[in-house]
Amino acid sequence: MSHALNLATVVGANDRLLKALITLLALRDRDLLDELDTVFRVAGAPGHDGGAEADAAWSYIGRELDIIAELVADADEEDSAPVARGSRRSS
Repeated sequence: MSHALNLATVVGANDRLLKALITLLALRDRDLLDELDTVFRVAGAPGHDGGAEADAAWSYIGRELDIIAELVADADEEDSAPVARGSRRSS
C-alpha cells in the first residue's frame, strides 16, 4: 500500500468522522449550522485568506454544510414519522 493511498484513506475517514460529529452536534443544537455557515462565510469573504485555492476550499465547506443540513433534516423527518412497535431505525 502506498503512502498516498494511506493519506487518502485517512483524509476520507476524517471527512466522514467530522460530518458525523457535526451532524450529531447539529441535532442537539439547532443553531449550530447557521452559526457555522456565518463563520465560514465571513472567513471566505474577499480579502480573507485569498486566492483561488482558498476560494475552492470555502466552496467545498459550503457544500459539506449543505450535505450535513440535509442529514439533519432527514433525521428530523425520521423522528417525526411514526415507528412501528418493535422496529429498529438504522443510523
